[in-house]
Amino acid sequence: MAKPTNAADMARAVGVDPKAFRQALRNANFPWHKRNDDWVVDLDSAEHSAMRTVLVTLLRRKKH
Repeated sequence: MAKPTNAADMARAVGVDPKAFRQALRNANFPWHKRNDDWVVDLDSAEHSAMRTVLVTLLRRKKH
């Protein structure tokens, strides 16, 4: 069974502000995410991978 995760937990795990991460996710405008839905996805899913990509982008910006 797949284990869920959410944007806030993902952000906190790497020291990123959860609000900034959620804003970046909204800006990414993923077709699979409906407005005002929680950012909850299954670990290792395609959606989780897409969220990780956005998170890595934020981490790279934070380092500069």
